Amino acid sequence: MRVAHINVTSGLSTGRIAVDTLAVLRELGHTGLLCYSRGYPPQGVPSYRIGNRADMLLHALGARLLDRAGFLSRAATRRLTRQLALYKPDVVHLHNLHGYYVDIRTLCNWLAKAGVPVVWTLHDCWAYTGHCAYYTMNRCDRWREGCGKCPHLSAYPQSLFVDQTRRNWLEKRKAIAAMPKVTLVTPSLWLGGEVKRSFLGKRPLRVIPSGVDLDAFRPGDEPELLRDVIKRYGLHELSGKKMLLSVASTWEPRKGLADLIALSAQLREDMMIVVLGLTPAQCGNLPATMLGIPRTQSLRELRALYTAADVCLSLSHEETQGMTLLEALACGTQVICYAATALPEIVTPAVGAIVPEGDIAAAAAACARLCDAPKSPKACRSRAQAFEKRGQFAMYVGLYEELTGAGDGRVPSR
Repeated sequence: MRVAHINVTSGLSTGRIAVDTLAVLRELGHTGLLCYSRGYPPQGVPSYRIGNRADMLLHALGARLLDRAGFLSRAATRRLTRQLALYKPDVVHLHNLHGYYVDIRTLCNWLAKAGVPVVWTLHDCWAYTGHCAYYTMNRCDRWREGCGKCPHLSAYPQSLFVDQTRRNWLEKRKAIAAMPKVTLVTPSLWLGGEVKRSFLGKRPLRVIPSGVDLDAFRPGDEPELLRDVIKRYGLHELSGKKMLLSVASTWEPRKGLADLIALSAQLREDMMIVVLGLTPAQCGNLPATMLGIPRTQSLRELRALYTAADVCLSLSHEETQGMTLLEALACGTQVICYAATALPEIVTPAVGAIVPEGDIAAAAAACARLCDAPKSPKACRSRAQAFEKRGQFAMYVGLYEELTGAGDGRVPSR
């Protein structure tokens, strides 16, 4: 069986999910191709780069000026379809089609004519809105009726002047409707419920949470590495204090940095929030009661930080799953999150606490409670094991086999 994955990145975030799925596919005797726009060619996985930097910059400019993100890059998309025709995939697996690199109409039209079964993992909400990838923080439901007169054009993918959200919504619906063989996948029940309320609601849908790498994320047993991390990032300021860690790859407003700053003012003196993934400017704007760390590319360092933390916090307002919580749990660290979007699907009373969205006092109380009476690291690790990477991504292989008739439709053994 031959499966082609299409995603904006090759190694980070959703790109890592695509690469890991292809690795499991290969382990089970099949072949795969990753088609991507940004990042580096993944090791051990055949790949094809879509367009180039100039294509991406022109698309991004067009999105800013014309509000047409996802409807440009036609030449690059035609070249992609020619590559797919040469590869002759049995299944095409779509991931994020936003990110300034493909024209969704050209791609969907080719897939419809080719008659290839399509699996589309929705990592966010962009596929069924006229503009944005997330909308809950803005309390917007215009996507249910067709968008138009968008009050949030400044949200990613930002448009500076023009509102074409109604046109975008209609053209997405038409392009996707042309594909008869599409199975949607969401990483959470919450997002699945949102999809059911959209124009995609009648499409077949599965819920397959993204998996966590239990080898990469485990309780750290490298004291020298931890000492090095403490020295490098100035964590000696934590001496004698409880470390409350919060992690994100990009600290955009929905991730809750403002909430963490507000929380820092309500914590006991024996606690300190450490925020990982900040820009230098964001680090400089933190209050003295917090510590900021730039993004690390080292999984070993990230594992050491998760393990050293007393609590991992996610005060994010919008998440379609919440991978940082899973990574922390895999390292044996208890967690706290808001009762927002998909986050509560990960956290149980045995491994942490869920607090009302925006309730800073409740978050401070939960931090104190968990620091004084920690949850069992073994229970945290056990919770993460329910999302073990290979088992989760093997479900995709079972879905591919079901759609193509290549197998019996059962999930391959782990």
